[in-house]
Amino acid sequence: MEKNTKKIQQLEFEALTTIIKILEKNDLKYYLRGGSVMGAVKYKGFIPWDDDMDIALPREDYEKFIKLFSSDWSDKFWMASYRNGDNIHAYFPRILVKEEYRKAQGLPTNNHLGFSIIDILPIDGVPSTSLGRKIFIMHVAILRALGAVWTLDVKDTIMIHKPRRQRAIKFIKMLGVQHFYSQNDIYKKLEKVYSKKNTSSKWIGTITGSLFDKEIFPKEVFGEGVLKEFEGIKVRVPSQFDSYLKQLYGENYANEEPSDKKSHLEDKRLGEK
Repeated sequence: MEKNTKKIQQLEFEALTTIIKILEKNDLKYYLRGGSVMGAVKYKGFIPWDDDMDIALPREDYEKFIKLFSSDWSDKFWMASYRNGDNIHAYFPRILVKEEYRKAQGLPTNNHLGFSIIDILPIDGVPSTSLGRKIFIMHVAILRALGAVWTLDVKDTIMIHKPRRQRAIKFIKMLGVQHFYSQNDIYKKLEKVYSKKNTSSKWIGTITGSLFDKEIFPKEVFGEGVLKEFEGIKVRVPSQFDSYLKQLYGENYANEEPSDKKSHLEDKRLGEK
């Protein structure tokens, strides 16, 4: 596992540097997200056991990203998106290793499309009032649960929902609600909800991410971003990265390691390994 993780991290770094060059050439703003921010701040690179990366872009730049990376931009990597008809089972696009290169590198698969290495998430505005955010969060939770029903039947794709949410999703499937909508119908509904408010809102975030409502912050937490060292290069992270990481991972994130060291090479579904 450790050997594979190192190889995957090398591949992710190659993809990351390629993507950043394209983003900078096209004046698109990005931030590392989630555990990738932790890696930059705490380890000046990858979290030792982690095998995926996350990038977030403000909605306007996110839309440009999807158009830009829907073309053939690399001989080693490609972007999968439900908007392009890819059977990705995720609202947000993912960067994957092209199959020929994956096989040449002797890498396993971690979903039915091959090997996913970088998630691309939008940063969207959310309601500024506490009540507005509660209603927004509830709306998103329902839509995400409806969209995740189809993912339960795909055994070789990444499941980002925690066990309690997985149980709720299984209950929805048992009710048969999914027969009235397609997964892409739900993603289109999410699109409207997420993009309703722009990032000039006082509160913004990546609520479509795995940590759900924990990923909503006052706008100044992201700010213009600051550059941190990551495996010898400079990458952008949220301006108030300490507040960002404490909200996501707890007050002691800098001194503690998680008991669950996640790996996307292992299935996170209920009762499965």
